[in-house]
Amino acid sequence: MIKKLSASRAVSMSGLLALTLAIGCAAPTAAAPKAAAAGTDRPAGRTVEVPGLVVSPYSEAELAVEFEKARALLIAGRRREAADAFDRLVRLAPDSALLAPPSLLDAGIAHEDLGERDTAIDRYREVARRFPAHETAKQALLRSARIQADLERWRELAATSGELVARGDLTVLEAVEAHGQRALGLVELGSLEDAARAVMDARDLIEKNRLGEAGKPPTELAVVAFALGEVRKKKSEQVTFSPVPPSLADVLEQRCVGLLDAQAAYSDAMRSLDAHWSAMAGYRVGQLYQQLHHDVMQILPPGKADSLKKKQLFEGAMRLRYRVLLEKGLKMMDGTVRLGQRTGESSPWIARAEEAKRDLERALADERAALARLPFSEAEIQSALDGLASKKP
Repeated sequence: MIKKLSASRAVSMSGLLALTLAIGCAAPTAAAPKAAAAGTDRPAGRTVEVPGLVVSPYSEAELAVEFEKARALLIAGRRREAADAFDRLVRLAPDSALLAPPSLLDAGIAHEDLGERDTAIDRYREVARRFPAHETAKQALLRSARIQADLERWRELAATSGELVARGDLTVLEAVEAHGQRALGLVELGSLEDAARAVMDARDLIEKNRLGEAGKPPTELAVVAFALGEVRKKKSEQVTFSPVPPSLADVLEQRCVGLLDAQAAYSDAMRSLDAHWSAMAGYRVGQLYQQLHHDVMQILPPGKADSLKKKQLFEGAMRLRYRVLLEKGLKMMDGTVRLGQRTGESSPWIARAEEAKRDLERALADERAALARLPFSEAEIQSALDGLASKKP
């Protein structure tokens, strides 16, 4: 009777057979050179490359078991072990349409959870590049775009979200997010018109499907709202006051309207109650006021201010009147910092808000000191401003 080989014996025999075959392939018989010489007129010394062949010691069924073990590690929160297991599966079965795509995706998720976001993006990109038609490719691109937005890799974000927009298998919310991410990447690259069109595409989907009309809007809508705020912010800040325009009042009103429109979009982003997007939007609103104060303070005294006293009065009026912009900016930065403390959000946007808060506090102190050096009290300057206001039609 022929006895059955044990599992370990079978594996060792399988390995021995593979080794024997490899040796046989590597050591040709004495007749082999003659056969080669009698072949084509190939130039001597030419190297011919052939595709590599991966021979796995596991069957498809055994690899499937290993995949489930790796998935269990990921679910259990054992991310490092899961990442190593999925990466190993990809090495063992790199071309398996059944195992390679989900192994790459789950490897990316494990690395992302470990904070290894560059490695995660590499895994996600490999899924989309090698298996674009597989169901995991869409999720890989979505996850890549989110990381790229978080890392502010705008050029990569515009490209990845462009791939997503071109797909035909997105849900409505996924399409909204893809258009929003593409708009965000484009606007930060300076392509305002293309970004505005991407925002319009997203908003058309939102309105058509009546998304966010009741309750807390989904995070995908926050992406679009923030991108719209960025477009409006950059367009409004193209309106400057140096040199002083012929109709300063009209230009100043145009800039202020643009600021309020951008603030409204950022406020919509905050409605999602997502800490990350709320922090980004809060910082941007504070920055709107901070930048406007900087720009209006570049306005030079008019020609009628032809004496030192008149120039000092103009300076005092400007500092007193537009100090409120610094106060509004400081209020938004302070709220953003407190949001981070309350929610644990620790993105670079919180750090920027903390730095901007310190800058605004110093700027306000400088404004008070500059006003104190003038030969007029704040009450006298305010009285002069009130008198000018009463003379306007």
